[in-house]
Amino acid sequence: MSKDKTVYIIGAGFSKSANIPLQSELLDEIFKVKENDLLDEYDEYKDIFNQYRNAFKKFLSDTMFIEEKDFAKISLEDIYTPIDRCVVDNLAFRNISPKDLIDIRQKINGLIIMLLKRKTTKCDHVEKFTKYLINKKEEQKKDSFAIISTNWDILIDNSFKRNSKGVIDYCCHTTPYSGQNMPALVALTKNLFTIKLLKLHGSMNWLQCKRCQRLFVTFFEKIAIDEYINKPICKFCKENFKDENANGGALLSSQLIMPTFLKDLNNVQLKLIWQNAGIELSEASSIVFMGYSFPTADFELRQLLARNVRHSAKIEVVLCPSDKPTNDKDTNSPENRFKSFFGKREVNFYYEGVEEYIKTNYT
Repeated sequence: MSKDKTVYIIGAGFSKSANIPLQSELLDEIFKVKENDLLDEYDEYKDIFNQYRNAFKKFLSDTMFIEEKDFAKISLEDIYTPIDRCVVDNLAFRNISPKDLIDIRQKINGLIIMLLKRKTTKCDHVEKFTKYLINKKEEQKKDSFAIISTNWDILIDNSFKRNSKGVIDYCCHTTPYSGQNMPALVALTKNLFTIKLLKLHGSMNWLQCKRCQRLFVTFFEKIAIDEYINKPICKFCKENFKDENANGGALLSSQLIMPTFLKDLNNVQLKLIWQNAGIELSEASSIVFMGYSFPTADFELRQLLARNVRHSAKIEVVLCPSDKPTNDKDTNSPENRFKSFFGKREVNFYYEGVEEYIKTNYT
């Protein structure tokens, strides 16, 4: 354990300048997409997107009773939470059975994944940030930082992979999906350095087997979409249970925790990630929040911080200019949320945005 460790917690604002929409913008983006905007070479992708979007429109209009012009105004939590509550309690949601609710939920997931598949995967400020951390790791040869991400995108994953000879450690058990990606546990046995990247809400470059629970990982590819397009099968289960026709139970599924007040974090790999995130936070002498506004809805992360952050830890918060409170009585501002949560700890705010912060501090 390093005596001086910094834990970086990155939110949607970290990736915003790479044309990756904020959570609040996803619905608007989904309904703005025109048929011709979808990749022409993926006819099946185009058909699936339109089919799913039509089903989603019908759900919002007929079941949730929302005007089409107001679709983009509703929060994703207000869509996912009632669905999830009904599924957990085995209740119908008005005219939709629990079984059909699971199907519509999968379609909404698919729309989000297909939308994010089209977004960029490289950004200058991310490259600067990762190169700085890689140099720090190579020079110091010690466990001096970790990154905790609430994002699904793979900007930072790919940047580390592109610029480093080290191995990304997602702090759970991973299996290469394609190529020769070395698992972090194997890298450690070979005395290679690892970079800890803990993605609390899953990632676009992950797929998990529904049977053996192996988590398959690759880089530079958003394989989460394969669940909807290629219907991949776990190669291990296919071989190990070939006499049992294992294909049906060994489908690979995307691993994204969607915005809901009933997040299911019982997945064996996610449990490891969250447990290790707690350990990293308990070892941190400083914590830097980058592009994360500390919403009250993220109560799972809030309780993780409450349980594990040292009283002596220094807190730095990087936000955009529009996040700055208009006056001292603005109790709903991100600054107020951070100050009230961290109490007596030293909390410093930087309002010039993530890009400017990285340019100033990590070049």
